[in-house]
Amino acid sequence: MSRTTGSHTAAERRLVVYSAAERRYCAGLLEGFAARHPGIEVAFRDGISVALHQRYLETLAAGQPEADVLWSSAMDLQMGLVLKGDAQPHRSPEAHDLPAGAVYRDLAYATTLEPLLTLVNRGHFDARVPAGSLAELTTALESDPERFRGRVASYDIERNGLGFLALLHESLRSVDFGAFMRILTACKPKVFGSNPALVEEVASGRAALGYHVLASYAVRAVRSNPSLGIAASSAPPLAVSRVAFIPDSAPHPSAARFFVDYLLSQDGQQRLREAGLFPIRREHGPGIAREADAVTPIRIDRNFGELLDQQRRLKLLRQWRAAVAGRTASVATPITGELP
Repeated sequence: MSRTTGSHTAAERRLVVYSAAERRYCAGLLEGFAARHPGIEVAFRDGISVALHQRYLETLAAGQPEADVLWSSAMDLQMGLVLKGDAQPHRSPEAHDLPAGAVYRDLAYATTLEPLLTLVNRGHFDARVPAGSLAELTTALESDPERFRGRVASYDIERNGLGFLALLHESLRSVDFGAFMRILTACKPKVFGSNPALVEEVASGRAALGYHVLASYAVRAVRSNPSLGIAASSAPPLAVSRVAFIPDSAPHPSAARFFVDYLLSQDGQQRLREAGLFPIRREHGPGIAREADAVTPIRIDRNFGELLDQQRRLKLLRQWRAAVAGRTASVATPITGELP
């Protein structure tokens, strides 16, 4: 439901959004919101998920909260804050059009549903070779470890919350995870803090492939560069969502509610689709993200306890640091809920 400009109070005329989606891909969304709520000035702060998360915590600790909406694909960081009590309730009138698993107690909303894919450079890897799942990728890399040494692009999961979440989910669900980590260690992966940097490494040919790439980035890259491709797979890809919630400390909660409602509205979702950001509403989802049996979604309404378990997270971080270093590594400092 839209509101008129006349209903905006002075406190509702500003809105600060922390977004892990880059501004250039959200221009249409912001234009649509401005047309619907012309009285609200939006400060859109985009960045890497972990950095935004840390910025939110720092402003909160300083007693100067500024974020009205947190919107990020680092689902565990988002839900960790929600489960800790940082979110305020908002029952969106758009929620009834969302699929199962997309709403958590009127506190958090999944706004997109996006597959994670393996992007390959066709000059260095045959896109017809299955490499979408970790099991398939393990087999492909094990076929010639020397060939792929230094040629695998990965997220730096200590800086990228999405990368941490995806690998953590895989570690809990895949019986082949140990084998994957062993071959990853042997390949000496190059690590990057963001999707654009990871995609560029593959596009340049410096890496043969990059895994767990957000489909929005992978599809755009393939369309603009014929040397790139998306690896074949017989398994449904893992799919993540950009989760939005309104912090309990939001300085402009009314404006924040308008923004969340617009994100979930038909018009907002259409603008996400036009930007290639894989909207979650059924009537707008493009292709691979909308077939119920074509993806394995991470739901926000269940099982997040195991994704936030500190011992599991510490174990993964130890494995990861060992893989990047190419040797066994230990972690001296414990993981808190403030880390990825």
